[in-house]
Amino acid sequence: GYIAGLPSPNRDYLSALYSPYNVQSILVTADDDNVSGVFRLAFRGHSTDDISVRATADDLRNALEMLPTVGSITVSKESFSNGFVWAVTFLTDYGNESSFGPIPSLSISINPTDMPDLFATEVTSVAGTSLLGTGARIAVNNELVAFKGYEQQKLTTQCKSTNGLLSGYFSLSIGNTRTKELPHDVSAMDLKRELENMRSIGEVKVLRRIKQSNQNAFEWTIIFLEKLGNVPMLSVHDHLACSDGSVGPFMYTVENAQGVLPRMDGPFAGEVELNALHYVGRNVISHTIRNLTRGMRYHFRVSAWNGYGESYGQSRHSTPATIIPVDKPGPPTSIHMTSVDNKTLKISWSAALSNGGFQGISKYSVELAENPSAYNEVQQITISASDSLSGKFKLGFDGSWTRLIPANADASQISSAITAMPNMGGISANTNQSGLNSSSWMITFEKNIGDLPLLTIDTAWLGENHISAEVVEIAPGRDIFSGDDHSTFKRTFTVEHTPEIQEIILESSANDMGGYFFIHFMGERSSNIHVDSDATTIQRVLEGVSTIDEVTVSIIPHTQDSISLYGQRWVVTFKSHRGDLPSLLVDSGSGPASTITTGGTLLGSSPLIRVETKEDGGIRTNFVTPSILNENKTYTTRISSLNGYSWSTPAHSKFGISPSKGVPSSPREVRVNVLSNTELGVSWKQPNFSGGDEVAGYKVQWDVDTKFDHSSATVRATQNSTDYFFVVRNLDPFESYFVRVIAYNAQGFSEPEIATHFLMYMNTIMISLIETGGNVDLTETFSIRYTSNQGIQRETNPISVYATSREVENELNIIGIDNAVSVDREDRSNVFDLSGIETNYFDIRYRLSLVGDQDISSISINDENLGSIVPSVDF
Repeated sequence: GYIAGLPSPNRDYLSALYSPYNVQSILVTADDDNVSGVFRLAFRGHSTDDISVRATADDLRNALEMLPTVGSITVSKESFSNGFVWAVTFLTDYGNESSFGPIPSLSISINPTDMPDLFATEVTSVAGTSLLGTGARIAVNNELVAFKGYEQQKLTTQCKSTNGLLSGYFSLSIGNTRTKELPHDVSAMDLKRELENMRSIGEVKVLRRIKQSNQNAFEWTIIFLEKLGNVPMLSVHDHLACSDGSVGPFMYTVENAQGVLPRMDGPFAGEVELNALHYVGRNVISHTIRNLTRGMRYHFRVSAWNGYGESYGQSRHSTPATIIPVDKPGPPTSIHMTSVDNKTLKISWSAALSNGGFQGISKYSVELAENPSAYNEVQQITISASDSLSGKFKLGFDGSWTRLIPANADASQISSAITAMPNMGGISANTNQSGLNSSSWMITFEKNIGDLPLLTIDTAWLGENHISAEVVEIAPGRDIFSGDDHSTFKRTFTVEHTPEIQEIILESSANDMGGYFFIHFMGERSSNIHVDSDATTIQRVLEGVSTIDEVTVSIIPHTQDSISLYGQRWVVTFKSHRGDLPSLLVDSGSGPASTITTGGTLLGSSPLIRVETKEDGGIRTNFVTPSILNENKTYTTRISSLNGYSWSTPAHSKFGISPSKGVPSSPREVRVNVLSNTELGVSWKQPNFSGGDEVAGYKVQWDVDTKFDHSSATVRATQNSTDYFFVVRNLDPFESYFVRVIAYNAQGFSEPEIATHFLMYMNTIMISLIETGGNVDLTETFSIRYTSNQGIQRETNPISVYATSREVENELNIIGIDNAVSVDREDRSNVFDLSGIETNYFDIRYRLSLVGDQDISSISINDENLGSIVPSVDF
């Protein structure tokens, strides 16, 4: 076994090879055991809230995964004398076109006013900072770099001039094997498939990028994941043509990173010699390596000796390059079954407590079966007395107890008491014997599944004549999954990775949106995307980013929401990526790339683009059955988890359940928007599940608080309609309102769904520049100061008093306010406004609309260069 490490004179075994992930450590140390306080982390320009130096691994993971630039990660923590260390494994981030593998380091700040660009990879406690303790310090180190040690080759196709259009085909070869002819713009996934069809290459990772300098030029990076060492360069067979008439070649190959083979002399190295005579006649030889470290990656190689000379022959290195010794994963926990309607069940569970030493669970197996009555557990309860039976008793089951039950209780009293226990699904009880001095009941467990423990009896409250009490098993419960009974319903479903879905949302207050913007993903920027692009163009641009493999794009116009904003939603589904991904970031040139942008290269009335994650990628821990079940049957389930190597033992549901009609699920995508100073527009989509009866209608409720006891209206459901809209009228223009929508059917009302605003967290600020004496000479300037709730201060460059709304907007976005800022300008100066109503000699108003999380302590004006112009700020 071996932790693969680069050969080096100083035996740097920590420089591990062949890791699929980047791993960084965060080390907190102090000279004494008195470290305390908080710190913040930043990654790719976005920072966390405060994190305690004593945060758990889950606390740190949750803080980092809140950042839009961080996808799926795992975090572990170790404590030692005077400090802590967290190890952060990035599961979905592997760099970009400049160097696939390395990613930027996390950076740290212990200064509450620092912006992300001031964070560092090492900080030391000083007076006035948030890190306390004698000699306390925090440092980030890169422990593992993804793809280190693998061969990386880059292919480039381009015409001689940037105006030339490439066409035609090419093929690649290595040794005596060759791909089929490939189009000049072949996708990363198609090139991967073709290369892996060449038996000598094995598994590869392929990434494609459209060069921004020439939209008809492409780059493919090929990472050889199984062919180790210095791989011969791929040969290019160029059958390409260029519209500018230039003569090829039009395709080039370069080696980005030379593959290396490890030296097998690390601190965890080992070797074993096998006697070849023991394996004579075997085509395949296998040997088990024992006593390895759980969760550690190992590389193996094998060489042979034929007795000639004193050394072994050339080694063959293992495929895959590394492997982790893992245990069987733990089973899922907390399995819960609920009824969706009279034909459908929803099954949910919690993830296994142990992944067996591997990075995560790769899939679940959900088995569903009808539990026939013949499989039910049956127990008999008998109590008797020497004379007349009197008093009361309690029954216990698996740690729970009933209320007191009369000694002469009938079957209904027994049934009511037992089913009231929280761990009891449902039973039927029959009086088996009832007399003056004895009682007996037969209990059939209809919902608790399998072979069950016996009920217990507490006889402390029975009369003095009580002489015996016992419970006996008449028929043990049977596991429907362990037998070969094929007469009942059984189905197995596999729950695998679901793709990440993100929406790029384009909005403006009038139908005049134009311009273009850029997308950033995992550190790489796309070419420009025009706001009127079609789905094919958007897909092409996104797949031209090397960190994006394969996506689908659909466009939903805002008119479907019946909201008075203009624009579209671009729904992006990541088909080949696995796990929870970082967010796409948008950039219009007016500030740092973020999930919200405005101004810059965008045109129109208050244009805004934002990104929302519609559905996180990853493995779900719930499953909705097909609508094929019978409401007169009882169903049970068992679930197993797979960590990529082995299945867990299955976990069983404690209770069986019968599907039944119920209330609908909540309405979807409930949104609200301001139509006027007295009207709100509310839109929503029908529920995913009707509950078994048709949805009859919807109740729209609004109020100035969340009690929702003020006003409501009913909207009838319409056959074949999925989208609904309602206008709330006659509202108080000086109040803010909460809105929610509830669906209902014959069974009752759904859970309410609170409406969200299309532009969530919008705050409007008015800046006025007024001069009444006629003393304006056009040279005056002002600047805008911004202070966040954390005390972070920023100030714009000087702005002319005649600045356009776009100029003010760009200055505000450039200083890095967390909110995207849209600015509208109104000139009420007498020379332009002759109405005499709220006008002045010089009167310029800027209305700032801040969209995003509200993190504003104050906004003020630096008036040193305003002369006699008087500024004011109104929130």
